[in-house]
Amino acid sequence: MPPKFVFRFWILFICIISSFSAFTQQFVNFESGALFTEINDIRNGNNGTLFSLKNDFQTSASPFIRLRVGYISNSKNHFSFLYAPLKIIESGTLEKNILFEGKIFEANRPIEAVYKFNSYRFTYNRRIIGKDNFNFGLGLSLKIRDAGISLKNGELNSENFNIGFVPLINLLANWDITQKIGVDFFGEGIAATKGRAIDLSLSGRYHFTDNLQGNLGYRILEGGANGVNRYNFIELHYLFASLNYSFTKNK
Repeated sequence: MPPKFVFRFWILFICIISSFSAFTQQFVNFESGALFTEINDIRNGNNGTLFSLKNDFQTSASPFIRLRVGYISNSKNHFSFLYAPLKIIESGTLEKNILFEGKIFEANRPIEAVYKFNSYRFTYNRRIIGKDNFNFGLGLSLKIRDAGISLKNGELNSENFNIGFVPLINLLANWDITQKIGVDFFGEGIAATKGRAIDLSLSGRYHFTDNLQGNLGYRILEGGANGVNRYNFIELHYLFASLNYSFTKNK
């Protein structure tokens, strides 16, 4: 379940949407598909063992979901909330000892790893270019991530989960090729000396009706942090399909 403070923000966001309903257009976007792990390197503890959830555990493709709700004000100001849960569970027998949070998980014993990276984002994007067939916007996002990993075998169980806040810069571009077909790009990210967070998507769009559109596309989620006691860098690739429903705009 989402953290309590995220739930409170969610309620506040719904109230804001309702208060602006007289001159905004609300939308709901549901996305699902398959994600593929290219990199997921992990180290916990100052002298912990660096291991790979991809190579040491042979991570396979996983299903995922993402849900975004929001509203558009005056066709320029876009506000949204994203809920993007992610959990990968893998088990196997490793060929090396793993020192994790001060505990040694011995080699050649069955071990289970649970990797969690739940993301909640509050996003604002303002269109700075608005033409008949092309839109471009810039904005800011607040990312709340509930992330970490746990390891357990028959004798030991250790976990390290935490909640953090990350500001992101976002940009959006929409190109309408015809009245029904278009291309959408959306990216959020930030980079610093000790880490980065990048989420980029490119998709083709088709309008079934004035209110309902579908997208097929590709997404890359990349980044991580390099700290004294904690190291984790990931590169995940998504193939997704999404449906976006826009409620009839109020006059």
